[in-house]
Amino acid sequence: MVKYHKDIVKEASHFYAKAKYEGHLDQVTNEIQAILDGIQNTSTFRQLMHLEHVSYDKKLAVLESTFGHLSSETQEYLATFPSEDGSMNIVEALEAFLELYNANKLEIVSAIPLTDEQIKRIAIAFQNKTEKEYDSWVNTVDPSVIGGVQLKTKEFLLDGTISNKLKQFKEKVSQTGLKR
Repeated sequence: MVKYHKDIVKEASHFYAKAKYEGHLDQVTNEIQAILDGIQNTSTFRQLMHLEHVSYDKKLAVLESTFGHLSSETQEYLATFPSEDGSMNIVEALEAFLELYNANKLEIVSAIPLTDEQIKRIAIAFQNKTEKEYDSWVNTVDPSVIGGVQLKTKEFLLDGTISNKLKQFKEKVSQTGLKR
């Protein structure tokens, strides 16, 4: 886990809670992920934002042209990070938010797309088992699992897939010394 300045974490937590409450969590998360994906070399972007010879106004102009198409919620969040002293912690703010999102996300991997009802039933059962509520439930389709589901969170991996069962079976057979 990356350490962020406490003010960045505080703002990210506040924005996360607000986006969740207002029902915009998926939208702002997608926007923030797209921004980070767009900044292919985050270290170069960080350096640009911290260069002293680049004026504060020029940095703001770059940010406004880059982030102008985003939702007002995301723009409002990002607007809190440029400060008059010239520091620009935009990348850190984006990463801190995504870290919060990922800590509260349940990924359900299956061989075929699941219905909303199936996702809900699986998620509720898992939440009851772990005694933790997850804000986002994502169904990822991976045909290599063959059947069953794999549940992934930041803290847990529960693998009930057929491919995992076959792998375990193969390991047990190889340990017994049985060969072809």
